[in-house]
Amino acid sequence: MNTKTNQQPPKPKQSDVKPEQKAETVQTEPKATPAKMAEEIAHWKDLAMRATAEAENIKKRSAIDIAKANRYAMGSFAKDLLPVADSLEQALSYTRQEIDKEKAAGKQINPVLENLFKGVEMTANNLTTALKKQQIERVNSLGKVFDPNIHKVIQEIPDTSKAAGTIVQELQPGYTIGGDRVLREALVIVSK
Repeated sequence: MNTKTNQQPPKPKQSDVKPEQKAETVQTEPKATPAKMAEEIAHWKDLAMRATAEAENIKKRSAIDIAKANRYAMGSFAKDLLPVADSLEQALSYTRQEIDKEKAAGKQINPVLENLFKGVEMTANNLTTALKKQQIERVNSLGKVFDPNIHKVIQEIPDTSKAAGTIVQELQPGYTIGGDRVLREALVIVSK
């Protein structure tokens, strides 16, 4: 006895399907009129134009973000170099004072001191040039009106010769990067 266990019932042949059943299985689409086709074309054209515009906007925003990231990438490293610039400035100031003392005393300037001054000055100029190449510049504060965005007040002193809020002394110079972003605030003393 040959019995098949998972037999499926035979499919009806196309000739066995009645015309009423054929109508049920076939879906008819309404005829597309030229107006409907034009409307659909306009819809898809609008979507394509919007997608293209959005892609262009993303491209422009990405270019701006990349430019900013490149411009500010050196910020952290440069901020670490600012104390070096401060130290060089202090060395120049101290050496200048010592040279002036020797001149005032009528002594001949010590050649070691003079060479030290020239070497420190060259090093400071090289550092300033390197910082400027990266768009990192020192903020000139003396005599200017206090700006909380780029200055930090350490002390106020009475000074009737200047308007209140005028910077009379700079304890630590401030720096900007890219001309619009503060890398380090200037520490200043202002008049009352």
